Amino acid sequence: MKKRLPAHMGAVVLKHRGLKLVGVLARPSGPGKKRFPAVLFLHGFPGSEQNVDIRRLLLQRGVASFALHFSGAWGSEGYYSFSQLVPQAASALKFLAAQDFVDKKRMAVFGFSMGGWAALNLAARTPGLRAVAAVAPVGGPEMVGSAVRAHVGHLSRTLRIRSAGSLAKDFVRSVTALDPAKAAAALDCPLLLVHGTKDDVVPKRGFPATAGRDADVQDPGPGPRRGARFLGPARVALGLGRRLAFAAPALAYL
Repeated sequence: MKKRLPAHMGAVVLKHRGLKLVGVLARPSGPGKKRFPAVLFLHGFPGSEQNVDIRRLLLQRGVASFALHFSGAWGSEGYYSFSQLVPQAASALKFLAAQDFVDKKRMAVFGFSMGGWAALNLAARTPGLRAVAAVAPVGGPEMVGSAVRAHVGHLSRTLRIRSAGSLAKDFVRSVTALDPAKAAAALDCPLLLVHGTKDDVVPKRGFPATAGRDADVQDPGPGPRRGARFLGPARVALGLGRRLAFAAPALAYL
């Protein structure tokens, strides 16, 4: 009889260019040699929202996950850098694929806010992903404005940074060079975009036309980002209390 292992979620460390990056790795319950579909989770800026509800929901449904903490954030070494988000996410995806319980042919990426920006740009450069989901992703050049330095300085207070000024310049360079709308248009895998029509943090973007997917509009109910747009063929949106937990394309496509 095959030994069945219990579900497990715990902190792990990976190395990226000499830096110790921390993350949370989750393995569903099942036979010891079973390989599970897996999702890489990328947090926003600064990363107070970790989408733990979605990760636990996926864990219950037999989907593994790895939630990366970017450099300078939440225990990871180094300084936080917008220009290093995509390279670090690529290392995290490689790390997740190397786990002996992960089916590397059934992997997806999920990002929130700045992590959504990173997820779209990572997915556009990573052939073979089964799906990508971005919730309220930060945009491209249209994000650049006079308030950038103040906004970056305010949100980076919990992070290890070199200076607010240099980080603001890094933000401008990064979102200008890597426009997520262009990345979304280049994807060859199922895509889920969730965006609040009344989001006062990240402005609503013209992703529907850019991504070239069918759109379906739903309302997740009261909240600071009330009103959400679901794009792409994703079929799963499970209600948890008064909030919606977006299980991303993982349950439908992994």
